Amino acid sequence: MTKLSPKYVGKLPPGAKAMLRAELNSLKPLVKNGIVKGVIIMPGPGCSVSEAQAGTVYPLDEVPPLPLPGCKRSPCCACCYQGVVS
Repeated sequence: MTKLSPKYVGKLPPGAKAMLRAELNSLKPLVKNGIVKGVIIMPGPGCSVSEAQAGTVYPLDEVPPLPLPGCKRSPCCACCYQGVVS
């Protein structure tokens, strides 16, 4: 396993921003068709910041970017988005 530099603590790993954006974009047609009602943030292991908002369903156009403010997870943010089925 590759060890990430300390500069990634509380940040997204390389390439994750594009993957998360693609994930949210793939949910747009499902929201439009009423299949998905919103998005939750799945907390990364040991992330108290994301665990504090667990269960909050965000409209697709109001999903906060990751990492959430205050993230101090090491070696990097491991949170992700998940669509909530209607």
